[in-house]
Amino acid sequence: MEDEKQIIEHLIKQFESSWLMLRQCIENVPDEKWDVGLKVIDKPWAEAKGENIWYYSDRVYHIIQTVEFYTNDDPKTMKWGGRIGGIEWRKESPEVTASRIKKDDMLEYLQETENKLRKKLMSFSDNDLFEDDGFSEWQDSRLAKFLYTMRHSMWHIGELSRALRDYDCKRTSWQ
Repeated sequence: MEDEKQIIEHLIKQFESSWLMLRQCIENVPDEKWDVGLKVIDKPWAEAKGENIWYYSDRVYHIIQTVEFYTNDDPKTMKWGGRIGGIEWRKESPEVTASRIKKDDMLEYLQETENKLRKKLMSFSDNDLFEDDGFSEWQDSRLAKFLYTMRHSMWHIGELSRALRDYDCKRTSWQ
């Protein structure tokens, strides 16, 4: 049937637009602002719960890592922090984590995650999107999971875009 991937194709187009905006956020932020936070938090993540933790580089990593997470069929397969060699939540501070996240690596990670998600989505028919997977505890269908993933990404891309404006940098253009 000709239209069995219409929803899939529209999802992919919307994800591609969000990735273009995220790529601009990464490329447009100056190096001296890349791993800067709202405030210095030099105690371990586990002790910083509830504090206003926001670092530009960490937010970029969080967006891409969350897309990778929801691209999986089972939440248990994700190794959080794996791209940067893991995060020792009880020892490492958000400031140290942010400093380990590199722009070039995030651009590469974004490309890898884009390809992984595109391939995953293309493996489904539109009808498959209405089924559940290992994430059914949080989202009742694959479609709901992918829409949530896109909404989550755009929320944080908005934060990054606002930071670019505050830093008086080249802004992200709407895609």
